[in-house]
Formats: sequence, structure tokens, C-alpha cells
Amino acid sequence: MRTVHDTGRSGKRIGKLVKKKRLPVRWDNEAIESLRDIYEYIKADSPSGALKVRQTLLSLARSLGDFPEKYVSEPSLKEEPGNYRSVSKWNYKLIYEETEKEVIVIMVFHTSQNPEKIKKHLK
Repeated sequence: MRTVHDTGRSGKRIGKLVKKKRLPVRWDNEAIESLRDIYEYIKADSPSGALKVRQTLLSLARSLGDFPEKYVSEPSLKEEPGNYRSVSKWNYKLIYEETEKEVIVIMVFHTSQNPEKIKKHLK
């Protein structure tokens, strides 16, 4: 369970604490494939580095269920229906959708890529 402060319309804290359950985190198949590709690419030069990147990104994804609102709305998906957010670590961005029942990691994106790829991913 996590505790959050309820806010009124003004956005100011009204002092009421609300308990929220941890949301399950699920990985989209393409996100799994992206993480696997990243791991294999880094592993060619540095097996230990590849392991560290994979473990860190997996850990970061697991933590999203505790407080998915913690990270920013994904700018490239503002116009899309849904609550898309992202968090960056090193040169990688985890893009996820927060729903009422779960968090879905939809993409692992290298920040040197064209951001238009993110929009195309949803189509």
C-alpha cells in the first residue's frame, strides 16, 4: 500500500490521506523484445554492463507500480488517448501507460532515436 495526500480542486493538500494499492506492472511483447535487443547489443562489448543495464531497467519498471504518477507525461504522446508517461535512465526511456488496474511498459526507447518512432509504435 502507498499513502498519498488527497488534494482539493485548488491542488492544495487538504490533509486527507488515501491508501492506494500497488498496481501490477506488465510488459508489452515489443518492450520485452526491445530490452532483449539492448541487452544483446551491450553484451557484445560488456557482459557485466549489459547485465547492469537490464537489471536496472527491470527494477525501475517494477517500481512503477508503487507510484506511477511520479514521472512525467510522455510529451510525444500528449495527443494520444491514454495516460502515457515515461522515465529515463542513462540513454534509455521506459514508456508506459498507467491505467486504473495496471501499469503497462509499452516501449524501451534509446534517446538517440527519432521520437516519431514512439508515436508510430502505438499505431
